[in-house]
Amino acid sequence: MCNSNLSCCSSKTLVQDQVCIDWAATGAVTETVYTDNITQDLYASGYVKYDVGVNPVTVNFLVGATVVNTITVQPQSSGSFTVRYFTTIQIVTTGTATSQGQLCLTVRYPIS
Repeated sequence: MCNSNLSCCSSKTLVQDQVCIDWAATGAVTETVYTDNITQDLYASGYVKYDVGVNPVTVNFLVGATVVNTITVQPQSSGSFTVRYFTTIQIVTTGTATSQGQLCLTVRYPIS
């Protein structure tokens, strides 16, 4: 049984969705792979898998046009994350080779 005697803040009801996206890019590209159109009060945990490529990729989490968090993923590996308050996720590739992978995230956001 859950005791919710919170004195500092109220309880929230959160909705949870999971999104998985295969991504691919050739050359130096900035690819938007996720855009939030619901709310900025967003929480997400997930991973970026980088299967094919030779150069590291950068994963940017943005609010509007401002990068608020970044992770770098090496070829043939993955990186995990937990982030809050973002509106867009971009994958940035470099070089001329083809890069391929997958983004999976579990998004949680409050409902009124």
